Amino acid sequence: MNVAVQPLTKEVVWQVPARIAVIDVGSNTVRLVAFDLQGRIPQLIFNEKAFCGLGKALATTGRIDPAGMEMAIDTIHRYVTLTDQMRVSHLDIVATAAVREAANRDEFAARVTEITGGRSLRIISGAEEAHYAALGVIAAIPEADGIAGDLGGGSLELVGIRKGAVTRGESTPLGTLRLMDAYGNDTAAATKAIDAALAGHDWLKEFSRRDFYAVGGTWRAIARLHMAYRNYPLRILHNYEIEREELRRFLRDINSHVSEAEILAAGISKKRMVMLPVASLILQKVLKLVSPKRVIISGLGLREGILFHHVPEELKRADPLLAFCREMAQRRSRFPEHGDDLMRWIDPLFRRENTREKRLRYAVCLLSDIAWSGHPSYRAELAMDQIMLAQVLGTDHPGRCFIGMALYVLNGGSPDNPAADRARSLLKPEEILRARAVGLALRLAQRISGGTQELLGLAHLNVTDQTVTLVVQPDGAYMAGESVQRRLELLASTLGKQPSISLHD
Repeated sequence: MNVAVQPLTKEVVWQVPARIAVIDVGSNTVRLVAFDLQGRIPQLIFNEKAFCGLGKALATTGRIDPAGMEMAIDTIHRYVTLTDQMRVSHLDIVATAAVREAANRDEFAARVTEITGGRSLRIISGAEEAHYAALGVIAAIPEADGIAGDLGGGSLELVGIRKGAVTRGESTPLGTLRLMDAYGNDTAAATKAIDAALAGHDWLKEFSRRDFYAVGGTWRAIARLHMAYRNYPLRILHNYEIEREELRRFLRDINSHVSEAEILAAGISKKRMVMLPVASLILQKVLKLVSPKRVIISGLGLREGILFHHVPEELKRADPLLAFCREMAQRRSRFPEHGDDLMRWIDPLFRRENTREKRLRYAVCLLSDIAWSGHPSYRAELAMDQIMLAQVLGTDHPGRCFIGMALYVLNGGSPDNPAADRARSLLKPEEILRARAVGLALRLAQRISGGTQELLGLAHLNVTDQTVTLVVQPDGAYMAGESVQRRLELLASTLGKQPSISLHD
């Protein structure tokens, strides 16, 4: 097949700032995503999909569905026009299983080139598809360790990940559309096909009791339905976690106990809904084979993996959460450089924290000034929601809630306020207490410093098992006024200690 390949290049992509886009021509959907590149975290600026169903007749005809082809061509034409208007500096048009395996793929590729003004369709192999899907997971969850599974309409990619590195991966013919086309409602036949496709993949058992990272729209739809079933307070799919046995019970109940009305109420379209039974069946079989500790939903996959593949190594090594926090601080803070000073200043209060706790505290410090422009009556809620509802990578839902709760307290909110219910519901009591302590410590520091490094240097904290002492230089004694004393007292009380103020040369 003579289809030109135009891979992304570091020289083109990582000219920051830049704007790039990927059109993902999948077996079920054709999707356009566009990103602004500002650093480690590409900012998503456009995301749209069309259900074209290119692979819905592939199992029986071996060809791209004719109606699907026409819809896909029109969709791609529209997407290319949009990217031209968005002034995208680089566009990658990528096709996966349905196009890869179709007898009429050359015809489709030629038509794409024609309607896009000479742009080429890049048809990637199953191995590339698996690799990119895993990189998408790693881009958002650098510490990922287990199996990434990307379920599409034409294939299922299974990839091993060890401590943030791709080990091996394989593509299997277990797409939702493929199975529906081949077996219809014959669950027994579909089950045999799934078992046969997964046979011989014993290498997956090497990753037993680790995590399974679920990628793909239909598996995300199952997670969305599970959120509704649990009345989960944070409707953000990325990093949503489900314990294996709980998920297995839920999957068994989908067909018999979940109504169409409940599915639609959960925000799942009718086109996606018809795929839930076969997607559920595949997931049940994968869980039985892999036996993971838990399933984690990844909001990033192939498209973001393509991007991440070409990220310079120094950016790949950057912490995505802290990079996000720094970038948000640069955009929204009066004193974005002050986060590091605050982190050092409150260090004495948190000498016994572990690595995770320290990282989350650092994130709060970096974001400490992001709500300054909000109305004072709603500043606490604004600060919390800017992290709770943002496209945050690099932390789980409890971590997101911890940062949100600490920012809420920092800006004058109480953890017991109903406005904090969402964050509080996903935190343990000791995490809520710690978030309150971090918020109050920063509230004290900001009252002393006003956001300036020089004034913060006029005082420091001395912490013992019994006391929290604010040590003030004699020439800065005037800084320890009533409001400072009040905030010190509240902080010490939260930590179970006594407050004091001392003058020191």
